[in-house]
Amino acid sequence: MDNPYPRVTPLAWGSGVADESIKALAAYPADVAVLSRLLPKGRMVAQDEAVPLAVLCRLAVFEGAIRPMGGHHAAVACTTSGGFVAACRSRSGQPFSETEKAVLTHLLPTLTSALSLKRHIRLLEDRISTLEATLDELSTGVIFLDAHRRIIHANQAGEQVLAHSGKLLTQPAMLWGAGDIESQQLARIIDESSGAITLVRRETSRPLAVRAVRMPATEDRALSTFGAATILFIDDTDRPAPAGISGLCRAFGLTPRETDIVVLLVAGEGPAEIAARLGISLGNVRGHLNRIFGKTGTGSQAQLVALCLSVVH
Repeated sequence: MDNPYPRVTPLAWGSGVADESIKALAAYPADVAVLSRLLPKGRMVAQDEAVPLAVLCRLAVFEGAIRPMGGHHAAVACTTSGGFVAACRSRSGQPFSETEKAVLTHLLPTLTSALSLKRHIRLLEDRISTLEATLDELSTGVIFLDAHRRIIHANQAGEQVLAHSGKLLTQPAMLWGAGDIESQQLARIIDESSGAITLVRRETSRPLAVRAVRMPATEDRALSTFGAATILFIDDTDRPAPAGISGLCRAFGLTPRETDIVVLLVAGEGPAEIAARLGISLGNVRGHLNRIFGKTGTGSQAQLVALCLSVVH
């Protein structure tokens, strides 16, 4: 673990340890601070020498996070940042020898730096997950492209447009219009990272509106490798929800994907047909239905459809 309390959440980095156990340590920053004060700074020692087991067992972090990891023999040290590093072995392993503890002490600065980097990676992953979840809540398709029109990321609505619209294709992992003129128009607004076009569908009278916007500049070297990236905002009006059902879904806090499932269910399609239409598994549809039932207070597909029809009619 590394990072001082209370400013930064503690973090552990383990090999062969369940990720949920590692994350559990973040719930005990005060205990981490207590342990850090008891450990020698900059020198790896046996855990029993620094913190007697009787003391460790009285801390909530022991039962909540440390013991579930299954470590038995441990060499520990406080780091300069105020957190601590622990190297552990299972009960079947041997205690750390003096030579091993000396090697770990020599590696301690590197371990500390690695843990700090791991913490930043974890924070970045959490931020990315939050951003992706937020984008997936949007009914508008959002597609990120690099300077070569390669798709960096698409939210759920964007993926659905790519998979089912018949007007935007990946060839491979590159975005183009389906027809020659549309391809040229789409390529132009992408290259310029500015503008909007309407792709007229031949199979329906509803258009597919596409707007290109240049991605904000960043000093991040990893992102700068993508070049002049572009964000596409796509409004797919091919299958709009009836106004009453749409309002009902918003009132119950349903996501766009859950709204799609409700609309298709009201239209008379079963779970298998809905899975095929949306390009997801039947189990995924059933999982969404269970969450919909919970949000709407209904207990079956029939009750859900009856509720929706009562609003529409």
